[in-house]
Amino acid sequence: MDRHRKAIFLALTAILMWSTVAVPFKYGLQYFHFVHFLFITVSIAVFISFFNLVFKNKLKSLQSLNKRDWILGVIGGFLNPFLYYLMLFKAYSLLPAQIAQSLNYTWPIMLVILSVPILGQKLRLISVLTLFLGFSGVYLIASEGQLWPLVPSEPFGVILAILSSVVWALFWLLNTRSKIDASMNLFINFSSAWIMTLPFVFFFSFEYSVPDLAWVAVGYSGVFEMGLSFIVWLAAMKMASRTDQISNFVFLSPFLSLFFIYLILNEKIYPTTIVGLVIIVSSIIIKQYIDHRIKLK
Repeated sequence: MDRHRKAIFLALTAILMWSTVAVPFKYGLQYFHFVHFLFITVSIAVFISFFNLVFKNKLKSLQSLNKRDWILGVIGGFLNPFLYYLMLFKAYSLLPAQIAQSLNYTWPIMLVILSVPILGQKLRLISVLTLFLGFSGVYLIASEGQLWPLVPSEPFGVILAILSSVVWALFWLLNTRSKIDASMNLFINFSSAWIMTLPFVFFFSFEYSVPDLAWVAVGYSGVFEMGLSFIVWLAAMKMASRTDQISNFVFLSPFLSLFFIYLILNEKIYPTTIVGLVIIVSSIIIKQYIDHRIKLK
C-alpha cells in the first residue's frame, strides 16, 4: 500500500471512530455525571498519548520545549478537551444524540467568523452568503422537526452544542500558532485538562451502581474519541501528499453517525436534521471551493 492509500485508510479509520462515539456518549451519560464522564475519558486519553510518545521515542523531547510551547499547550488543553467536552457532554446529556452531534459540526462556520477578529481576515460577500446558508442549516437542526415557531426541547443544550463548536474553532486557531510536534502537543493538552478536571470530580457524587455497558461506553469514548482517533488522524495528515485531499472526509462523519444513532439508540431521525446537515456541509464545501478558486487566480 503506497503512502497516499495508507493516508486515506488512516483518515477513514479516524472518521469511523468519530462516527460511532455519539452512541456511547448518549448511553454513558445516562448513568455518569458529565464531569465524571469527562474525567474518565481524559484519563484514558492521557494514558494513550503518553505511550504514543514512548513508542515514538519523543518523551524526552518534552524537556526541550520552551515556556511559550508549554503555555500554548496548557491553554489548548483548557479549550480542548476540558472546556470543549464539558460543554459537549452536557449537551449530549440534555439533547437527542442526533441534535447534539449535528450542531457540533458547525465548527467550520465558527472558524470563518472567528478568523475575522483573530487572524484579521476579511469577509467577502460570498463568505457572508455561505454563513447565512450554514446558519439556516443550524436552524433546521435546532427545530427538532418543528420549523415554526422555533422552540427547542432543551434550549440550554442547543446553546451548549453550538458553543462547543466555537471552542473547537478557537482551539484550531490556537494550534496554528503552535510549532511543536503534534503528538507532544496532544499529550500536554490531555494532561493539563486532566489536572483541570480533577478538582471538579469531587463536587459531584458518583453513582456506584453503573451498569457494565455504561463502563464500556465511557471506555470506548476515551479510546476512540480522544485517544486513538486524534493519533490516527494526525498520522493520516502527516502521510498525505496533500492534506486537502483527505480533510473533507471529516464531513462523512455526521452522516455515518446518524446511521449508528438510528440503528443502536433507536432514535427517530428528524428529516430536518438530515436536511440541516446537508445544508451546513454544502455551505462549508462551497466556501472551500470558492477560496481555492480565488487562490488559483
